[in-house]
Amino acid sequence: MGRLLNSDEFITQVMKSLYTSVLAILVTVTIVGMLTISSQQVFAPRDCAGCAEFQKLNDEFEKKVLNAALGSPEEIPALVDEYSSNVKALFASPSPSP
Repeated sequence: MGRLLNSDEFITQVMKSLYTSVLAILVTVTIVGMLTISSQQVFAPRDCAGCAEFQKLNDEFEKKVLNAALGSPEEIPALVDEYSSNVKALFASPSPSP
């Protein structure tokens, strides 16, 4: 027969099993999260009609806003209005066929 555990040995055994269980859960959650994020990036639509134009419009807008923020921030509202008009025009026009 096995020997009886004293209270310190019992607590140590319980803590080891608890630690192992918690560690296994954290590893599982981390792996599932990483797989979810990577699958969303893989399956995100990249070749939609107008996506290239929209990305170009965003890049230009970001550059203009950064330059305005460093130089003359009072121009930013006009840049936002211009960007808004351009986005509306881009998505209001019929999209080119791929």
